[in-house]
Amino acid sequence: MKFLSILAVLLYSATLFSSENSRTTPIILDNDTILIDHLPSNTSRFWRMCDSHVHNAVALQFMCDPIKSAQSTPSKTERTHIFQLSFILDETLKNSYPGLLIEEIPGADELYLNGELVATTGNFPPRFENAAFYSRYYYLPPEMLQYNKPNTLQLHIYSPGKKTNMEYMSTIFYPYSTIEIKAQTKDLLFSFITAVFFMIFIVKLHYFIRIPASLDALALSAFSLLAASFVFLNHHIILAQGFDANSVLRWKTVAFIFAQLALNAYLFQAYGLKKHQFNRIVASFYLLFGISVLIWPSIDNLQDFFNWAKVTAFVSPIVIMILSMFHKRESNNQLQIVLSSALGIYLVLLAFDITRYSWLTIIDYRENSALIYALLSLALASSFVSTEKYWQFFKGATYDHLTGTLLKPSFLRRLSEEMQRCRRSEFCLLVAVIDIDQFRMINQNYGHEVGDKTLVIISATLTRALRQFDLICRLNDDEFCVAVTLPNGENTRAFLQRLHDEINNASVTLDNNEKLNLKATTGAVIYNAERHEAPEMLLLDAEHSVTEAKMRQRGSIHWFDTENPPLQFIF
Repeated sequence: MKFLSILAVLLYSATLFSSENSRTTPIILDNDTILIDHLPSNTSRFWRMCDSHVHNAVALQFMCDPIKSAQSTPSKTERTHIFQLSFILDETLKNSYPGLLIEEIPGADELYLNGELVATTGNFPPRFENAAFYSRYYYLPPEMLQYNKPNTLQLHIYSPGKKTNMEYMSTIFYPYSTIEIKAQTKDLLFSFITAVFFMIFIVKLHYFIRIPASLDALALSAFSLLAASFVFLNHHIILAQGFDANSVLRWKTVAFIFAQLALNAYLFQAYGLKKHQFNRIVASFYLLFGISVLIWPSIDNLQDFFNWAKVTAFVSPIVIMILSMFHKRESNNQLQIVLSSALGIYLVLLAFDITRYSWLTIIDYRENSALIYALLSLALASSFVSTEKYWQFFKGATYDHLTGTLLKPSFLRRLSEEMQRCRRSEFCLLVAVIDIDQFRMINQNYGHEVGDKTLVIISATLTRALRQFDLICRLNDDEFCVAVTLPNGENTRAFLQRLHDEINNASVTLDNNEKLNLKATTGAVIYNAERHEAPEMLLLDAEHSVTEAKMRQRGSIHWFDTENPPLQFIF
C-alpha cells in the first residue's frame, strides 16, 4: 500500500507537470466576452453551447448556454454540437503567436476563427472519421486575429456517442512554441514507451526460442508487442500521416483486446492455473470480442467497444488473482507475490482511467495516459518476474544451491573453453581437486548444519583466494575443483601451496564458540594439450592425483605426472 501511495503521488505530480495548466483565468467583460492579457490562459469554462439548428451567426450568439448548464446528452438524431467563445486579445500578445490546446473532444471537430475554418481533426459525415482520444494542438493565424477587438471562436464537434461528456472539454491558450513543445514531448514519451515494449517483446521471444516450453514467455512477448502497437496508435504522427481515424481507433481497440488475451494467458501460466476451466472461457471471450470489433460494420460503436474493453481488462485479472488464492492448495511464492503487487498497481491505474471523469475536477488528467502507464508498469514488472524465474532455473541447473559454486556439467563446459584459450595463448591451465578431510566425521559428530557451514566456508575461502574469472566447482559432498589460468612463467607449485594453506587455515565456529580447524588434501594437474583432448580427461587426472594424495598422506599435495602417467582403469 505504501508503494501504491508513492506511485499515486508521482503520477499526480507528473500529470500536473505535463499539463502546465495555468490556475489564472481571463477577465470577464460584457456580453460573455473575456479579455486574454496573458498566456497561458485557461478558457475552458467560458465556452457556450449553441443551438446547432441555427446557422445565422448573429442569431446564434443569442442562443448559447454555458457548457455546465447545457445538455451533455445529445439526441439520437442530432449529434453535431457548436461551441462558441468570444474573446479579446491584448495587443501585448501580438508577438506570442497564440495557439489553442483542446482536450476531451469526443469525435471529429472543426475550429472557426472569426467565421473562417482554421483547423480540423477527423471528418464530419458522410465521410465520418472518429478522432476521439487525441489532443488538439491548433495554431491561430496571427493575420486573422484582431487585437483589442472582439474575436469569435466556434468549435463544431460531431460525436457518434449518446453520452459525450462535453462538459469536461478543456481549452487553454498557449504561445504556439509551447504547444509545439508539448506535442513533441508527448509523442517522444509515447515513442519511448513503445520502444520499451518492443525491447521486452524481443527479449521474451528470445526466451521462448531458446526454451520452447516457456509458454509464459511467449504470452508475455505477445502482450508486449500488442501493447506497443496500442501505444504507437496513440501517437499523433498517425493522424498527421492522414490515416483513417476510424480504422486507427478500431485497430487500437483490437490491439488492446488481444493484449488482454495475451496478458491473461501469461497470468494463468504464472499463477499455475493454465489447466483451469476459466482459462478457456477468458480466452474464448477475448478472441470473440476482438474479432467482433475487427469486423463490426458500424463505426458509431467504436468508442463504446474501447470503453468496454477497459472494463473487461479490469475484471479478468481480479478473477485470476482470486482463483490463485482459493484454487491452489499452496500459497503464492515470492515471485507470484511480486506479480500480484504489480497487478494491484495496474488495476489502480486502470480504474483511475475508467473513472477519469470523476477525477478531472481534482486532477488535470487527460486522454489515456493512466492506461498507458498501467500497461507499461505491468509489462516491466512481469518481465522482471519472468526473468527472475528463468534465472532461478538457470541458476539451479548451473550453480550449487548451498555454496554458489558451479555444478559439474557447467564446470566442464567452462573448462573446455579455458582449454581452447590456453591452446591459443601463452598460458597454462592448473586444475586442482580439493578434498575436505574427515568431512563425514564432521557431519556425524556435529550435525549436518555444521557440515553445510563447513562447505560454505571452504567455498568462501576459495572465492576469496582466487580471481573472479577462475572456476570453482563442487564435485560431490566433500570435494571441490578449481581451474586457474596462469602465465607460463608463474610458479604453479607456489600458487597451489598458498591456496592449500588458505584452506588449511580456515575454521568453523561451533555453537559453544569453539573453533573446529579444517584440513584438506589436494591433487593437481597441469593441462597438456596432447594428453587432455577433452575436459573430462583433465578432471579425471586431477581426481586421480587427489586419490593418490589421500593414500599417501592426508593434508598433503600431490601433482599428477603427465610425462609418466600412472596406469588408470576407467569403468
